[in-house]
Amino acid sequence: MEARRIANAEREAREQAIVRSLSEFLGELDKLDHAEQSAARSEETARAKAAEQIARIERELNERVERIRQASEDKAAVIRRAAGAAAQVMRANGETVASIAAQSGQTQARVRELLRLADSEDHNSAAGDQEPGQPSRPAEQDGQPSGGVATADGHQAAVSVEAGPVAEALSA
Repeated sequence: MEARRIANAEREAREQAIVRSLSEFLGELDKLDHAEQSAARSEETARAKAAEQIARIERELNERVERIRQASEDKAAVIRRAAGAAAQVMRANGETVASIAAQSGQTQARVRELLRLADSEDHNSAAGDQEPGQPSRPAEQDGQPSGGVATADGHQAAVSVEAGPVAEALSA
């Protein structure tokens, strides 16, 4: 009997150890499941935040690129008009479109295009139809436009003292 009681006690101790181990095992599996779910939620949150940041950065980049493009277009338009004004002065001084083209290395079509731009700017300024954001004509002093040149036919042409924009527009 004693042996049976000892055997039952040992069996009961083993079963209790198994139950404790199983309980600990199941508890750890629950912790693991919770940790995996938490990690998945954290990953999802991080991905959502990253996607928002990427969208914001792309939006800011697109806005910046558009501002740069617009500034470049505006600068090119100013340079083209300055080149056209310089070509108008050359025309007023007796140069032909062909000679201006030959001297500048440009095609006659390009020189005519620049002259048309300058003519359209002259008409817009004379009519007061200047577009917002466009550079205004220089102010007149003593009947002469500031920074302008009187042409042979009596018209006024605004020219830049700086040859850079003219050369830049003619080479574009």
